[in-house]
Amino acid sequence: MWFAFAIEGIVSLEKLKFSLPEDKKITILLGHVALSIAQAEKNIDVKNSNTGDILKVPYDSLIIALGSLPFIPQIKGAKEALGRGVFVLHEIEDARNIIEYAGRSKKAVVVGAGPIGLEIAVGLSKNGLDVTVVEMLANALPRALDKDMAKLVESSVKGGGIRLIMNKSVSSINGSPVSSANVGEEIIETDMVILASGVRANVDIAKNAGIEVGKWGIRTNSRMETNIKGIYAVGDCIETVSLIDHRPTIMQLSTAAYRQGMVAGTNAAGGYDTYEGALGTFVSLVGDLEVAATGFNEFSAKEAGFETISGKAQGKSKPEYYPGSKDITVKILADAKTGRILGAQAVGEGAGARMNVLSLAIRTGVDIYSLARTEMAYCPMLAENYDVLNKACDFAVRRMNR
Repeated sequence: MWFAFAIEGIVSLEKLKFSLPEDKKITILLGHVALSIAQAEKNIDVKNSNTGDILKVPYDSLIIALGSLPFIPQIKGAKEALGRGVFVLHEIEDARNIIEYAGRSKKAVVVGAGPIGLEIAVGLSKNGLDVTVVEMLANALPRALDKDMAKLVESSVKGGGIRLIMNKSVSSINGSPVSSANVGEEIIETDMVILASGVRANVDIAKNAGIEVGKWGIRTNSRMETNIKGIYAVGDCIETVSLIDHRPTIMQLSTAAYRQGMVAGTNAAGGYDTYEGALGTFVSLVGDLEVAATGFNEFSAKEAGFETISGKAQGKSKPEYYPGSKDITVKILADAKTGRILGAQAVGEGAGARMNVLSLAIRTGVDIYSLARTEMAYCPMLAENYDVLNKACDFAVRRMNR
């Protein structure tokens, strides 16, 4: 998330503010809140936050893009200390408050070792705070990485002076302002706690309007249309499907939301477009380490009923003799019966570029046999002759042939 890099000081908060280009056909109601949808009358009740006035805004087509809400876990003392040492990171003002509070703090606890939690931890650490990250699952980035790949990230984070506590939860946050946090049997002194424990789809307005909501969010078809004709939904508030097994899932990534918005906008305006589903392709920079993944990891593949084989290879971003060569590790998961690629992970220089290739391979049905033989560009100043991606595929192929 961009806000995490503002906390580190890489970008300014002002540069994170977006605005639409001026267009006479676009009316922007800032400082207004949508209260309810009257789908029979085709209008929305909207409240002016400054005056309290209620407006009725009519529509022919409606696109719901309410996003998500930060999840606040059941931690004793968490809600009571919100804004007084306990923070979520959801809006620009949240980032501003964290930056201000961190400026007079010495220690911080981050709850959650997902991409946002780790990015925030690095940002706070680089600003001189003593940082501890607490993750209730067995490894960092648990939704994306397998344990062996996560160890590479964890080692890098620890090397930067950040303490990681896995397989434990914060049971209590003490004080308001915050003075400490209970993690298992340990009491950790801290000035602030960042809750990076995920988000939940914002669905209440849709649900109250009679729009169907599934396990993960608002249900839509491939045209991004809900069960009510003319009402579409996109982004973090919706439930989508996996491109691999076509089961309902949640995919709260900006790349997915952007594509969904394009599809919904086209259809709402009378055109035709479809969104088939998502792979969860992502890339993050945790400190100086590039981390990326796409598709299933071992846990999600097993949960979906696949028997998998894997190929993992370590390599260099350039030939070892060339200046600036850096480590990269790639892991590929494939269906043990067919060789169909189910997912991949990469840690190191060029991780994101490899995941883009693998995302396309999964989407178009390229198997590990074909990908192993894919001709990759080579130049000593830019790439290895035997790319680590080809190497990982070759290792997976050998396991298929056993």
